Amino acid sequence: MSLKRTDLAKSLNLKIQGQMQHAAVPSRFAQAAALPDRREQRKLDQAAGLVPFAVKLKKELVARLGELATARQVTLNALVDEVLRAGLAQLPAAAAAAAPAVPKKTSKPVAEKPPAAPKAAAKKAAGKAAAQDKAPAKKAAAQKAAAKTTKTAKKAAR
Repeated sequence: MSLKRTDLAKSLNLKIQGQMQHAAVPSRFAQAAALPDRREQRKLDQAAGLVPFAVKLKKELVARLGELATARQVTLNALVDEVLRAGLAQLPAAAAAAAPAVPKKTSKPVAEKPPAAPKAAAKKAAGKAAAQDKAPAKKAAAQKAAAKTTKTAKKAAR
């Protein structure tokens, strides 16, 4: 099947964009050319004992860290390393080793539900069993309908 002229132009555009993304940085940008590619950088990081560590932080805290990093003229990674080391150094050794997990705060207080009456629980269980019995029948009907549409599509293609 041949492609339309516009489809060919689109695929050529995608091909060119992909080549541009993976192309090396031109040598006229001397500082950028000196940087290693991703694979080499990963090997250098592993040799230095660095491990990627993703953390979710509040916007305000990230902005503050960014401002502090630019003020000190250091990378964000170096600043976070320094701040974490200083914070961990302030913790007592015994407390740091056996620190209990902090429970997750909820935005709304959770109210306990009163225990359900035995009749209500029995009705729920019966309703769930009936729904489970109906589910295979619905699935079989859906499969039959899908099979019919594929058969008609094959016939139309002939």
